[in-house]
Amino acid sequence: MVELSYRPLSKLALASRSSGARAEAPVHLWELPRRTMVTLRLDPRDTGLVERAETALGLALPRQPNTLTTDAKDGFVLWTSPDEFMIDLPGDPVAHGAAADGAAARIEALSKALAADFTSVVEVSDQMAGIGLGGSHWREVWSKVSALDLHESQFAPGACAQTLAAKSNVLLYAPDLRSDRVGQIRLYTRRSFSQYLFLRLEDAAQEYGLTLQTY
Repeated sequence: MVELSYRPLSKLALASRSSGARAEAPVHLWELPRRTMVTLRLDPRDTGLVERAETALGLALPRQPNTLTTDAKDGFVLWTSPDEFMIDLPGDPVAHGAAADGAAARIEALSKALAADFTSVVEVSDQMAGIGLGGSHWREVWSKVSALDLHESQFAPGACAQTLAAKSNVLLYAPDLRSDRVGQIRLYTRRSFSQYLFLRLEDAAQEYGLTLQTY
């Protein structure tokens, strides 16, 4: 049986407008591949609970709010609110493959490890759509759609935040923890807002020069 997977930005025909390999354009804008997104709610002050979660997930939880942790497999955990974390793992949960199966196994282990505790583990992959924004002028583009200051002195590698951008609720983070590599951010918003947000970013980038990409 043929399996169909709907991409939130498919109506924008990015494949036909893509510039291919990233050129030296000042702004890069692209659709992120679907990933496994899970909200984890627990009391971060309960060290025993945190340790069990980390052991089951195979990934440390952040120790500071609005920061993230990562592993060698491109997995991330973001501390997004006082008792809430967003787990972002590679692998489309709708597809079959090593990455998706690996993410599913990690989330299942996490759910079992915390089943008897006052916690919540909920997959939200289908709610979210991801957009990548990078290049030498990505901050200027961002400033046109949001009041949140992402200057490098305020938003360092390994930081995350939730805010409004172009009237859309957005979760964003700088994925590279190296201080010399704040060259891009990942933006996640609700699927229903993703096309609008992408088009607003595309319009904001026109004066600088833009490379569009898809996966």
